[in-house]
Amino acid sequence: MMPKLKRCIYGLKQSPKKWYYWLVEYLGPFGFVITAWDPCVLVHESGNLLLAIYVDHIMLFRATGRLKEQTINVLKTEFKVNDMGELNWLLGIQITFTNNGITLSLTTFIDKILNSFSMHDCNPVSTPIDPNHRLKAIEVDEQRTDTTAYQQIIGSLMYLVTGTRPDLAYTITHLFQLNLSPSITHLTAAKRVLRYLEGTKDRHLFYPWNNQLKITPYMDASYGNCLDTRRSFSGYIFQLGNDTISLRCRKQRSVTSSTW
Repeated sequence: MMPKLKRCIYGLKQSPKKWYYWLVEYLGPFGFVITAWDPCVLVHESGNLLLAIYVDHIMLFRATGRLKEQTINVLKTEFKVNDMGELNWLLGIQITFTNNGITLSLTTFIDKILNSFSMHDCNPVSTPIDPNHRLKAIEVDEQRTDTTAYQQIIGSLMYLVTGTRPDLAYTITHLFQLNLSPSITHLTAAKRVLRYLEGTKDRHLFYPWNNQLKITPYMDASYGNCLDTRRSFSGYIFQLGNDTISLRCRKQRSVTSSTW
């Protein structure tokens, strides 16, 4: 006989899915529905409260007065909840509320990265990648480097891109292509990004209050600049007013024969 589990075990692939459906199903009778633009954001039927869910982190937005207290009590009825008060830190991102708007910063996380790779006293550079040095896959006679160390640097930098540093999107996309077999040259390029961060660690995303709700897209692409595949890199940024809300950079799937 095979025993049946009544609860999911942490670490199983289906555990996050089970937890998500359990939470959404429980909150449904209390007036919360999934938004059409993000399945991890729930909105109350009154429109006065939003719940943002990241695994077991639940953030309340636009919450005021009685509805906020009722929602917290509803969650405490079914789950073990710690009310952390006003949102100041989330997944390493420092969140600061001022009279002018909201600031998102990963300065503390950058300091941890620099310390982890012994780059906290490095000399800063003005660009994350050398525009005069084009990288390509490792040559047969080229010296290899520690793959684990290289991948750790790239993994840490990828979180910065998805967090508050869209200026690193192209560089990290390019360096990630060399992840499986990096050379000394590739590792030097990755450490250059750390040197760039040393001089720009205080850069952040700022979302002002009463911003104009106008969506503006920016798109660009290179032309066959991958030395190994001759494919191009393309990317885009969408801004709501003056605020970046979506970005992406990737190598194109096919070879472009022209710029038209």
